[in-house]
Amino acid sequence: MLSAYLIDSKERNVSKVLSGMIIKFLLQRYICSYLLFAVVGMICSEALARTDFLPEAYKQIINQAVLRNAVDRPTLIKTIEWVGYLAKSTQDPEVIGELARLECANAEVEQVKNKRVRLYEGCIEVADKALAIHANEVSALYWKAVAMGNLTEENGILDALHYLRTMEWLFLRVVILDEKYDYAGAHNALGRLYHQLPGFPISFGSYKKALFHIKRAYALFPNDIITRAFYAELLFDMGKKQEAYAHARFILSTPIKIENRFRLDRFIGIARNILKRAGA
Repeated sequence: MLSAYLIDSKERNVSKVLSGMIIKFLLQRYICSYLLFAVVGMICSEALARTDFLPEAYKQIINQAVLRNAVDRPTLIKTIEWVGYLAKSTQDPEVIGELARLECANAEVEQVKNKRVRLYEGCIEVADKALAIHANEVSALYWKAVAMGNLTEENGILDALHYLRTMEWLFLRVVILDEKYDYAGAHNALGRLYHQLPGFPISFGSYKKALFHIKRAYALFPNDIITRAFYAELLFDMGKKQEAYAHARFILSTPIKIENRFRLDRFIGIARNILKRAGA
């Protein structure tokens, strides 16, 4: 009986050991399979996240269409059409943001005011679609704010009161995310906004804030005509007239390409006006 018990006990121990080994083996297989699927999943997710719907060649086409909007609007319209199709088919926020940029460029050259207003409103709607997908899409934040700024000029004080704080917030977000975007355009816009608005308690204008943003834009892009124009105007109003004249002269001595004349005409006008006030 004792020998039988010992044999049975040994068998049970062997069985336990074998069971433990099998369980350990299965757990290892499970863990390895899980890790494998996890790694594959991460790789696939990253690959999808990195999907580039706007290769460099596409970006160059879009840039050219925007820059030449005043001299070749038919090409701009065609570019809007195919980028619009790409945006609809991919639902990619970067693509949709570029569509907003194109829509803004189209509004800029529209001669009929009510059509121009509708185009700027359309630009905001497109930008909102991108932001609904990705709240920090820089191009959408920026061009939405630009469109709002243009609508305040088109529609007057009531729209200005409605949009100003939103514009400020949008441009500040762009500064945080990518301050160099559009040649430090957000810094320029904020500088202009703080310069032109009255101060507290009427509004939130501030020469100190204006100078901070314009100086930062100038540090990043010292040869940019728009930056120089805003800087010259701000310095003139702050009483630093000699510095303002130097910037104005730089602008008027800079050769301007034909396709850029429409876009830069108002900023060249700022420089001329400053020198005219100086009697130069």
